[in-house]
Amino acid sequence: MPRRSSATLPFSEPTTRIQPPDDLAGAARSVFCDLVIATRADHFNASDAPTLAVFCRAIVQEKAASAGLAADGYVMADGKPSGWLNVLADAKRTISTYSRMLRLNPSARLLVPSPSSEPELISGYEKFALEAARDGRQ
Repeated sequence: MPRRSSATLPFSEPTTRIQPPDDLAGAARSVFCDLVIATRADHFNASDAPTLAVFCRAIVQEKAASAGLAADGYVMADGKPSGWLNVLADAKRTISTYSRMLRLNPSARLLVPSPSSEPELISGYEKFALEAARDGRQ
């Protein structure tokens, strides 16, 4: 069998990872970049960026509410429930819903890819660019 020319081999375009939206800042931007880095390059589409941004904001809200409850307690001095409880409940509901939509929850991992499909590694340049975006060093 003759050797195949490299010109006959299938060409696949490199996949690029989505970038955080310009209006996403602070801790939510950091969560966004960390999630994008932690998943396969083809996991998210460009159209997923706004949905992922809402998910990241909910994670930041949940952390703030948990910290507020840890500091102030679940019941205020006047005997009423802490206002952080509503924030925590809303954030957890959003995280649960959006994790399903974005295929980030454990049930999404049940569909294990075939052993022949290796996950695409992130290049050093792409990781540096995402970390720079996360840290606001664009």
